[in-house]
Amino acid sequence: MNTTNILSLGFQRQDIRLIFSMFRMNLNDKYLGSLLGTAWVVIQPLLLLGMYTFIFGFVFKARLPGADTKLSYAIWLISGLVPYFLISESLMNTTNCVITNSSLVKNVIFKTEILPLASSLIAFVPFLAGMIFLFILLLIDGNYPTWHIILLLPVAALQLIFVAGIGLFLGSTAVFVRDLREIMPTVTLFILFFTPILYPMEIMPRVIQRITFFNPFYQAVKPYQDILVHHRTPNWGGIVYLIILSGFLIIAGLGYFRKLKGYFEMAL
Repeated sequence: MNTTNILSLGFQRQDIRLIFSMFRMNLNDKYLGSLLGTAWVVIQPLLLLGMYTFIFGFVFKARLPGADTKLSYAIWLISGLVPYFLISESLMNTTNCVITNSSLVKNVIFKTEILPLASSLIAFVPFLAGMIFLFILLLIDGNYPTWHIILLLPVAALQLIFVAGIGLFLGSTAVFVRDLREIMPTVTLFILFFTPILYPMEIMPRVIQRITFFNPFYQAVKPYQDILVHHRTPNWGGIVYLIILSGFLIIAGLGYFRKLKGYFEMAL
């Protein structure tokens, strides 16, 4: 194996192109038959985020400690929900990716490990729509972005590696354990309520706060709130932790997937 293959984890240039081709195909297939088609991938998160903004900003009139604007809490909440939705959508998509593409897996020769990678990319479309919505709220609230905004790109890239690594385990395991697809909605709900997304971590007992530092989903969401709401650099300890964990997941996930993929045809 040459150096290029080591750095690319066994992928070649044509595999990268195929990932984006599969991304476009899966995106179209997901909303096949609906009246608005792929427009739903943008409309759905915008409707959901608009609902959260209305309920918490104008109905409950929740306030963020230290802030005095109507939208402060809604902005803080949405800055956590947008990356959470990316995680949730990615986990759901990657769990189903091999099963929903079973005809391709059985009839076409290609590196099937690209399926979880392509499926995780789908979640970035509503993620971008949510980020645009969030920026509009920030401008309306007078909370203008600072230079810290340039950190969003590497943070989002790291989050993609993180969810893709998990997706490699989920997509390959779900072929043999079909119940995994049924429990994933509950798992993503647990992630939402047991990760400080709907509430600030400061209200938790100090012991739980220390444990929460090692919650990778918290470390994947918190940088967005630091950058967009508090205008500060993320906690570098948390970022380093997520980098190490994501690197491990993507390498171990690829090895795990490649060991199982030879048995996919018998199970599908």
